[in-house]
Amino acid sequence: MDTNTNDYILVLEDKESKKLSVVSSVDAEGKVQTVEPLDAHSGQFMKFSENDSIFKNFMENFTRQFNDPSRTGLYRLVADKVESSVMILQEMLQQPQKNEEQLKLMRVNLEDYVPKEQLGRVNEERIDWNELTAIGITREQLKASGNLEKMLGWGKSNLMPIAVPFGDKTIYTEARLAFREDTDGNLALAIHTIRKEPRLDFPFMGVEFSEEDKKMLRETGNLGRLADVTPKNGEPFKAFISVDPQTNELIALRADRVRVPDEIKGVKLSEQQKADLAMGKAVAVENMISKAGKPFNAQIQINADKKGIEFKFDNTTRQSVTQHVNQEQQKGVSRKICGVELTEKQQAALNEGRTLYIKNMVDRAGQPFNAYVKFDKEENRPRFYRWNPDRKQEQGEAKVVAVAEGNKTQVAVNNEGKTNEATKHVKEPLKKEQSEPTEKQKKEVQKKKGRKI
Repeated sequence: MDTNTNDYILVLEDKESKKLSVVSSVDAEGKVQTVEPLDAHSGQFMKFSENDSIFKNFMENFTRQFNDPSRTGLYRLVADKVESSVMILQEMLQQPQKNEEQLKLMRVNLEDYVPKEQLGRVNEERIDWNELTAIGITREQLKASGNLEKMLGWGKSNLMPIAVPFGDKTIYTEARLAFREDTDGNLALAIHTIRKEPRLDFPFMGVEFSEEDKKMLRETGNLGRLADVTPKNGEPFKAFISVDPQTNELIALRADRVRVPDEIKGVKLSEQQKADLAMGKAVAVENMISKAGKPFNAQIQINADKKGIEFKFDNTTRQSVTQHVNQEQQKGVSRKICGVELTEKQQAALNEGRTLYIKNMVDRAGQPFNAYVKFDKEENRPRFYRWNPDRKQEQGEAKVVAVAEGNKTQVAVNNEGKTNEATKHVKEPLKKEQSEPTEKQKKEVQKKKGRKI
């Protein structure tokens, strides 16, 4: 059978065994099959053409199956006299530095075929804004907070208050949001809610953590080594594992998606430092130069949540994960809930498990709302209810009311019958956040004063 001179084949290199083979097919499950690089097998070689859509589809399957480029290489050769060409390639690979320029011409760069979510930006036309509206988030809010730019770059937002409909109730919580593509390539909203602490006592993507692993994750936020993870309905791959410091969610980052730099902040890394970073270890680097032009020392490590290098200062490997969790657990009820300043008595009441009816809270959209609030000690956050979850409190003692600062005069006058000097002559109820009479009310008061005899 004649071979088109424009056709080429792909040679797979196993860097551990030093073995070369030729790609022959892709099976029904998307797995790549290979054969020995012999001319006798030429009929089995999978051949490609320039700008071939078949090649693009093959590469998408290939990057899913072969996830560790440090162990795998891929080269493109003309589909003619393959056996002798592979022998020459084998000789060149024995002296890679000497033959780097020629190898570069044949090498297929795997980074050119990573999933789309790792490249470029999210096309806003693909976003279903109704998904965000359903949880109380608008495009304007995301843009104003700076989170839209992060999400359009395939990153996660900072923590944001969300309202999740649940039957006839609404659950208020905080979460980080991100856009992700599903297996069919559809864009969807990913919601990463807060967890009380990292779930380290259970397997994560097939990885069971040792006591040393748990200690590293709690103290540094990073596993400190590469792990073999297995996603649901997917092929296993090597990954860095870290803890999201905002949500305590475990994050896995494919090792083949990370490029270890040769130089960082003006300091050239040694081969040992680069090797340690690639294995997930923390590396001490001195005399780096900051943006302000000042030298500094720090430990650097690959962090899955940041999708790259993170800096650790003050000569310590302790990260803020444990501190963040401990502080949140110790803090209990915060002094402010949705814009409402609580007194010490009200904080104590919530900490004791009592339910407060809090008025004039403000949601993310700036809209006021009233709700019964009870502190969830398990989740270490307040929960909001339309009805009082403690029936006994409704029948017994009066509910404690906390009022937003701007509404104190309004509620004191309208609800509690108190007198405010500035508005004591105003007979009608005060409007929201009103502490002074309106121009119309001032005229009415002056008019009434003029009628007195």
